[in-house]
Amino acid sequence: MPEECVVDTSCLIVLNRVGLLSLLCEVYEKVYLAKSVVNEFGEKPFLRCVEIVEVSSPLIGILTEELNLGLGEAETIAYAYERGIRAVIDDAKARKIAEKLLIKLTGTLGVLIKAEREGVIESFYQVALELRKAGFRVSEAIIERLRNK
Repeated sequence: MPEECVVDTSCLIVLNRVGLLSLLCEVYEKVYLAKSVVNEFGEKPFLRCVEIVEVSSPLIGILTEELNLGLGEAETIAYAYERGIRAVIDDAKARKIAEKLLIKLTGTLGVLIKAEREGVIESFYQVALELRKAGFRVSEAIIERLRNK
């Protein structure tokens, strides 16, 4: 079954920095972006698989006001929760909240691993190093684990 996901801003930013934004369309059939994510990113990504969505959910208020998440993260989580689709989120706090809501979850590194498994990229480890050089925060321990896979 073709997979859909909803993507938060950090993944878009870092993939764009290394010229791999189109990778999302090679590993997911449909990528949803909340309008707030597009606003945070600064432009609409012109990718064939992207659909911009208006997210309206009572969950957004709880996530932003009670749990102190940013609007992009809140809308991404709310959309994933309500649609039952995977969310691509890198922020640790937002990931913990999404996990508690039983949302299928991955991050930018997970997208790279999926891309390697599907033969879209040769080495997720090499791309992860590029992302790190481009400002993506990933620990040395994680980089070492990736090297040894």
